[in-house]
Amino acid sequence: MFEILNYIFSVGIIFSHVIGYIVSIFAFLFIYKNWNNIKNNKIIIFAFAFLLYGFIRAYFCDYAKDAFDEMFTYLTSWLFPFILGYFIADNYKKGKIIKIYILTFTIVIIFSVLAYFGLFYERFLGAPLALKGKLINANLWHISLGAMCVLLSSFSLNTLLFKKDLLKKEKIILGVLTVLFIVSLYLTSSRGYYIAGFITYLCMFAFYVFTTKKFKIPAILFCISFVIISVLFFNSSYMQDRIKNTNLTTDANVTSRIDSYKAAVLIFKNNFVFGVGPRQGVKQAEFYAMTQPLKESRHQIRHLHSMWLAVPAEFGIIGFVLFFAMIFLILKNLYYEYKYNNSVFALCMLFAWLSLLIGDCFDTVLRGPRVAMDYFWLTGLILAKSSNKTETK
Repeated sequence: MFEILNYIFSVGIIFSHVIGYIVSIFAFLFIYKNWNNIKNNKIIIFAFAFLLYGFIRAYFCDYAKDAFDEMFTYLTSWLFPFILGYFIADNYKKGKIIKIYILTFTIVIIFSVLAYFGLFYERFLGAPLALKGKLINANLWHISLGAMCVLLSSFSLNTLLFKKDLLKKEKIILGVLTVLFIVSLYLTSSRGYYIAGFITYLCMFAFYVFTTKKFKIPAILFCISFVIISVLFFNSSYMQDRIKNTNLTTDANVTSRIDSYKAAVLIFKNNFVFGVGPRQGVKQAEFYAMTQPLKESRHQIRHLHSMWLAVPAEFGIIGFVLFFAMIFLILKNLYYEYKYNNSVFALCMLFAWLSLLIGDCFDTVLRGPRVAMDYFWLTGLILAKSSNKTETK
C-alpha cells in the first residue's frame, strides 16, 4: 500500500500539490503500521512540537482562520510527506521511487525549456511551462522552481561525483542532466536562487576536491554551463534588464523585501517570546507603516519574504528554537546517513537543503506547499531505516 502511495506521490506531486495532499494524508491515517519506528524519530518529535505550538498559538490570534490555514499548510507540507517517505525502508525501492520522481520532473523541465524557446506550448493542459524568452515555470512559481533546480542538480552532480562503478553512459547522462538543471536554474530568473545555487555549487566543488583531490569533472561541467548561460544572457534583453536593474534602492522587488525584513524585525522585538502568531505578520500594519510610505497597503505584502525572519516574528523565540532544532536534526541525520551508510542520496539531499536554507533568506518557500512537500518527502525516504527499528539520532 505505502509503496504504491509513494509511487503516486513521486509522479503526481510534480503536476499538482493537491495529489501530494491526498496521498500523504491518506498515508498518515495508517501511521500505526509503522508507529514503533516513527514515535522515536526526533525529527518528527520536533516537527510535531512546532506544529502543536503553532496550532495552540493560532487559537489566540486575531485572524484565527488565517492562522489555522497556515498551520494546516505546515502540517501537510512537512509532517505528512516526511512520514509518507519514512514508510519505505527498502533501499532498492526508495532508490527506484527517487529515480522515477527525478525522471518525471526532468521531462517537465525539458518541455519548459522548449517552451522558453518557442518550441512547445507555453501552457500545456492548464499548466504554465514558460514565458517565451523570459523565464521557465515547469508548473511552479519561478522562485520555487529555482529551489527545485538546485535540488535536481544536486542529485545528478553528486551521484556523478561520488557514486562508484558508474557506467560511462551513466556518467554522460548525469553530466548532461547537471548542465540542464544548472541552465534551467538560470532560466527561472530567480535571483535569490542564483545566490543560493552559486554558494551550494561552490560547497559541492570544495567538498569534492577536499575528499578526492580531483577537480576535473565539476570544473568541466561548470565551464560548459557558464558558456551556455553567457550565450543565453547576451541574447536575452529581459535577463539583462532583470540582472542589471537589481538595486537596493530602486528595484521594487528588492525594496519591498527590505521593508518586509525591517517590519519582521520590529514585530519580533515587540513579540519576542510567543510571536505575533501564524500568518499574522502580514496583518501588522503599524510595523509596515514604520518601514515604508503610508500609501503602501499592508495587503500588498503576502508574506515576510524570509523564512529566517518570518518564523521568529510569527512564532517567537519558542517557535524559532523548535524550528531550528528540526532543521538541525535533518542536516545531522543526513550527514550521518552519508558518513556511516555511504548514502549518496543523503549527500545529495544535504546539499539541496543547504541551497533551500540559503534561498529562504530571501523568501519563504519552505512554508509550502510544493517545494516543502518535495523536500520533506525525499528526506523521509532517504532517512528511513531498513531495520524499521533503528532510532533516528
